[in-house]
Amino acid sequence: MGHGRLVNDDPKTEYPDFLRTCAQKSFSSADSVQHPVLFKIENKKDLATFSEFVRKTDVREVVDKYSEQYAELLLSRQAHLYSANTEVQISSIAKQLEEHYGNVPAWQKGSWVFLPWTKQLVHVLSEQNFEDLRTIRNRDLITKSEQAHLRDFSIASFGLSVGSAGALAMAITGTSKKLKLVDGAVISGSNLNRILTSVTSIGEPKAVAIGQQIYEMNPYSTLGFYHKADATNISSILDDSWTTNGVIDEIDDIEMKVRIRVEARKRRIPVFMATEIGDTIILDVERFDVDPTRDLFHGLVPGIDRLLDTQIENRREWMKHAVTIIGPRNMHIRMQKSLLKIGTTIVTHPQLGSTVMMTGGVLAFAVKSVALGWELKSGRYVISLEKQILSDHKTLRYRRQHAKHTKVIRRAIGSM
Repeated sequence: MGHGRLVNDDPKTEYPDFLRTCAQKSFSSADSVQHPVLFKIENKKDLATFSEFVRKTDVREVVDKYSEQYAELLLSRQAHLYSANTEVQISSIAKQLEEHYGNVPAWQKGSWVFLPWTKQLVHVLSEQNFEDLRTIRNRDLITKSEQAHLRDFSIASFGLSVGSAGALAMAITGTSKKLKLVDGAVISGSNLNRILTSVTSIGEPKAVAIGQQIYEMNPYSTLGFYHKADATNISSILDDSWTTNGVIDEIDDIEMKVRIRVEARKRRIPVFMATEIGDTIILDVERFDVDPTRDLFHGLVPGIDRLLDTQIENRREWMKHAVTIIGPRNMHIRMQKSLLKIGTTIVTHPQLGSTVMMTGGVLAFAVKSVALGWELKSGRYVISLEKQILSDHKTLRYRRQHAKHTKVIRRAIGSM
């Protein structure tokens, strides 16, 4: 789950006057609320509340592209107009635009959203129109009825380093309008190699930073933020606020990985885990919704549930369990070699942002498959770019080298 902030100093105390004055005008997203403020101005009461809020709030920017959004929605609903030239498009929808606005000023249509972390006030379509517009290009890879079902399939996402890719991929696809984001760590500088975020996010809670991105994609989302996951709150994460339909596990804590599965199995909730190792992705699907008696981690580590009673004592023991779960034969030779250097020349197992981005799509596909009732069975699925694309990785010579290194790793792990 990463780590917390390493320093708590205030650099502003050493600023010269010109820089201190500038800093006093700025704001930090960490100090802002985690959720946007949404106004559906459909009646006089809502309008009065909105106007009062705006008068009292420090708004830095007003972003109003409502008319462009609605015009594109009209075109998108009329496929024969979409490829016409701009003049034809404008003239064809003019009457529909006139009917839509009637005698109501454009600013009173749809909704307004205030994003506290940027202090922007944004004008967007009403919720149903907005959902239609942002997912209409999914048709008919995802039908309209399937899209509605996906939107209602709620996910709890544990771990938001690699897990951030899955959360963002689901959000952009229109999956899981209600999403629980669970991570107790902050974004570090080294996280920037695999988390799609800004340098300004360093030191910010991962859950908040990723949640803000999702709200900016879809302000009608409903997010739950959890800044820790342990034995005391795992049940409330899964049960509170709304029903959890699926769990994504992307945390490093082995004990919590076990605990997540035990609790998911009790509730018959499927668990998805995507592990990126070099340019390979391992997707693990555990369909506790179909078989609530199945062994954790496909039975790869017999008796692993005993970790709920005995804590992992050191990094070596953690490594032993982690490698056993992943399986050394699934690792590229470079990854195998790197494991033996952890704690000496490298700080932890290496990860690539390009592979992490692929895990997002893989996780989103797995969730979609289960949510829509497609035939995705429990099991392990290995997607290796090296083996599928690189010709030298298909040779007998490479397979022999890989088998040799796999034996080395197995012996090293066995001696721990």
